[in-house]
Amino acid sequence: MSNFLEVKDLSVRFNTEDGVVQAVDKLSFSVEKGKTLGIVGESGSGKSVTSLAIMGLHKGSRAAVTGNILVEGQDVNAMSEAQVRKLRGKSMAMIFQDALAAMHPYYTIGNQIAEAYQVHNKVSKGEAKKRAIEMLDRVGIPEPQKRVGDYPHQFSGGMRQRAMIAMALSCNPSLLIADEPTTALDVTVQAQILELLRDLQKEFGTAIILITHDLGVVAETADDILLMYAGKAIEYGTVRDVLQKPQHPYGWGLLTSIPRLTGDPDKKLLAIPGSPPSLISVPSGCAFNPRCTYVSQVGTACSASIPELLPVSAGAHHLVRCHLDVKTREDIFKNQVAPNL
Repeated sequence: MSNFLEVKDLSVRFNTEDGVVQAVDKLSFSVEKGKTLGIVGESGSGKSVTSLAIMGLHKGSRAAVTGNILVEGQDVNAMSEAQVRKLRGKSMAMIFQDALAAMHPYYTIGNQIAEAYQVHNKVSKGEAKKRAIEMLDRVGIPEPQKRVGDYPHQFSGGMRQRAMIAMALSCNPSLLIADEPTTALDVTVQAQILELLRDLQKEFGTAIILITHDLGVVAETADDILLMYAGKAIEYGTVRDVLQKPQHPYGWGLLTSIPRLTGDPDKKLLAIPGSPPSLISVPSGCAFNPRCTYVSQVGTACSASIPELLPVSAGAHHLVRCHLDVKTREDIFKNQVAPNL
């Protein structure tokens, strides 16, 4: 199956009074139709900036975007704002993290879904409203004929997120970007939203990019995982490879910091020391080196040069950006990381 989306050497920079913010640095990945890519990383790793670049939402801003963003072979980065606007909604759509902030408070939910549908389809207001009711029903909102006239503040957090999904899917886009779609929702509603996305993906064959910091969510829903740190891809592969045999110290840290249902309740979690770096002054060499507990096993290379994103083994689709050699990584994972998982 061919890739619906291909991102090649994407870089996004912001010029500020304090200096240049390198939010995304030469990022490459792809997504097939009907597949889900989970992009994982701490706050400030460049996840959301990447999603906005794909949607063409940096155009007209102070951001400098380079590289290629190919949607069905068309380069979003080479298009005008008007051309991208035609793609947005029809070929690709986005579910934002805060549905209340993303929706207009003065217009009803139904009007906002109907407007999104009318932009790309020559239909009457009545047909657009009918489509809005149909979509609200499809995403599991009870009594959609009544709720279509409600305003965003009259919906609960989970229902607003469902309405956002209804709006995003109203034109049956081939690519859906979900930016932290379950943040601030309780566990039950979170599970319902993820199940809804899976069902809709099966129905429409949609390619999904799921942006999150929750590895549990990715494990349940994604086919591939991209780990980001300080604007770079540091590990990329299938869910099975990255979660069962992680190769980067950052991935090890994320996995060992998750509490286990069957674990010892008195055992301390192994948190990653320190904090993510400022994207204005990223550490030299590997950006993770100030927080990495295995720097001593490499020497000066960690701070002297940026490691390349390379296959774990010849021909493998599992890629990692780390100066540790394969044998050392295997030994560390087997003897120090795996016992804590």
